[in-house]
Amino acid sequence: MPGILGLYLSPASLYFGGVQAEPSEAEVVVAGLPYDSTSSYRPGTRFAPAAIRQAAANIEFYSPRKGIDIEHVKIHDFGDVVVVTDARKQLDIIARVVGELLGHYRGATPVFIGGEHTVTYGIVRGLAGVAPSCLLVLDAHLDMRSEYMGDPYSHACVVRRIAEDGLAERIVVVGTRAYVKEEAVFAHERGIPHIDSLRIIRGGVGVAIDEVKRMLKECSGRLHISIDMDVYDPAYAPGVGNPEPEGLTPTHVFDILHVVVGEALNRGLALSLDVVEANPLVDSAGITSVLAAKTIVEFIAALVSRTKNMRG
Repeated sequence: MPGILGLYLSPASLYFGGVQAEPSEAEVVVAGLPYDSTSSYRPGTRFAPAAIRQAAANIEFYSPRKGIDIEHVKIHDFGDVVVVTDARKQLDIIARVVGELLGHYRGATPVFIGGEHTVTYGIVRGLAGVAPSCLLVLDAHLDMRSEYMGDPYSHACVVRRIAEDGLAERIVVVGTRAYVKEEAVFAHERGIPHIDSLRIIRGGVGVAIDEVKRMLKECSGRLHISIDMDVYDPAYAPGVGNPEPEGLTPTHVFDILHVVVGEALNRGLALSLDVVEANPLVDSAGITSVLAAKTIVEFIAALVSRTKNMRG
């Protein structure tokens, strides 16, 4: 691996998808971010990249939504970013790795497997160093606290840090149902729309998709999608650090993903994804890791299907 990538990435014992394409030919590049030093309730997300890769090796890669088998998609898994305990140093490493991946593999779509949600700050900072990005977050929480337990880089602050540091052109948060007044005030003052899960459960995914479409009109380079696994109802994803009732179903999330990916590609935007906050230590029968793996599969299916249709 060239330069920074060779220094900060370690090969995984199991590749996502099981078959490793040459990096120069890859349509999708994968990196794990096993960091969870600020987890506040149930730590353990550092083990998620390995568990999600294991799950991915044991599920089918065919997407009935698109009629496409992503087993034939060329994926290169670079392994995991090295972990340090200091959040700022960790985020700097992640940002540098993201910048290098984009620089060396411009034709590939990056997918990142967390780790706690703090890692998204490093990802978006790395993306912003290459081209402007908009950010779609699917999350039970707003993650807009000014600090949590004295730490401004806690997983509970990640969206606020991204907004305050001007790393995203626009931000939309979908699936929220757990936040404090401070966060609601900040979102209102910054003009950050957030779509509560109940609005989607009662009215359908259209309300979320319409808001994202409005955001995409103001995006000029890339859409990054960050999926916190606690956006799902705990019935579907019990293995998360901070579960909250009345969440979204996999059908809600996959429907949103497929429409949003298509809209972004229609507008000529690049795409990237992170899936964070799965916690194998508190999971039930590994179902959260399976759902995380399937979420990535559906993202890739939406991406590849749409790209092939546009080329054809």
